[in-house]
Amino acid sequence: MVNSLKLSVVLATYHRAETLRETLRHLANQELVDYSAIEVVVIDDASPDHTGQVVQEAQKYAPFKLSYLRNHENRGPGYTQNQGLRYAQAPLVLLMADDIWMSPRALNAHIKSHEANPAREIAVLGRAIQSPRLTQSVFLRTWNPFRFNAFDGQTEVPYYRFWACNISAKRDLILSCGGFREHRGRAGAPAHEDPELGYRLHKAGLRILFEPSAWGHHYHVVPFEGACQRKYETGLNFGEFREYAPEPEIPVAYHVLNRYTVRDHLQTYRGPRRQFLPPGDRNPLKLLAREVARRIAFNQVTVPLLLEPLVRGAERNALLRKFATSTVYRGILFHHFLRGCRDGDRRYGRPKLTRWLNEKVANSIHQEPLEHPGVVVGRPT
Repeated sequence: MVNSLKLSVVLATYHRAETLRETLRHLANQELVDYSAIEVVVIDDASPDHTGQVVQEAQKYAPFKLSYLRNHENRGPGYTQNQGLRYAQAPLVLLMADDIWMSPRALNAHIKSHEANPAREIAVLGRAIQSPRLTQSVFLRTWNPFRFNAFDGQTEVPYYRFWACNISAKRDLILSCGGFREHRGRAGAPAHEDPELGYRLHKAGLRILFEPSAWGHHYHVVPFEGACQRKYETGLNFGEFREYAPEPEIPVAYHVLNRYTVRDHLQTYRGPRRQFLPPGDRNPLKLLAREVARRIAFNQVTVPLLLEPLVRGAERNALLRKFATSTVYRGILFHHFLRGCRDGDRRYGRPKLTRWLNEKVANSIHQEPLEHPGVVVGRPT
């Protein structure tokens, strides 16, 4: 039988059954001419909730082939994504988060963009917009975690923006480069597995086109303290990420400027790697001015003693809400990221930038063909 699938939606999930219910409902309400051209593969990373029941209920109304895979034990996002990639049947895969509620034309925008750009190395990044239904706190109503608005006017974004929340690429390219790194990172999750894969794909010629019409609402309920902790953990793992992706533009793009990264900044601005910086970071004087302003406003004194009490008070006081802006939230969270970077260097040592995919990395990327990665529940093929 000829495979008529055009797109496989690979949707890794963990412990978000009710959010996933809405995610699947939005996928079932796409404006597509032919639903038989797509499939959705849900990979459950051993969720302790009723995720399986939610998918089984969706299988009754879904206009597309909907498959359900479940890991026997919790293995983390990299392993889970790879299971979905190996199970997918279409030549094109859309990697999306379980908390992205796709707009009606999003999937069609991904397909059309690849039809217009069929080259193997092309990936298409869609937009994620904070959901207007996130009204549970001032923080959620104000925070803009992805800042996709920074890409406005750009047709292409750098390889380290390979974000598996809403990105499509050729399945063969991803698998040929080994898929996602599967271990969780030295400090646990998050382990920067998305941009690290982007770096390896970049070595194979990856180009990421930005397609703002392929948008979805991001619905993820997280407390302010939880977001700060995750940023701190991201910083703890940053040094390891740099070992996997040792290019000098990485600390520049992530705005990590200290005595250890000055050389990276100089190499980037003086050499050909400057082309991989976003347009807003290509002027070193502006970047330095922003760094000075940040250190004055967001530091080890102002953040814990002034700004964090302010934003916590904004949840109860209407006057304080005027000062709890997205810039303030972003500055506080970035402060915790940098704190994590410093603590990571002290805890694990400075990153060794002479390796790339050494034996440790290679052993963490499994490339065996998928048989049955767990319980598979789905419509008969």
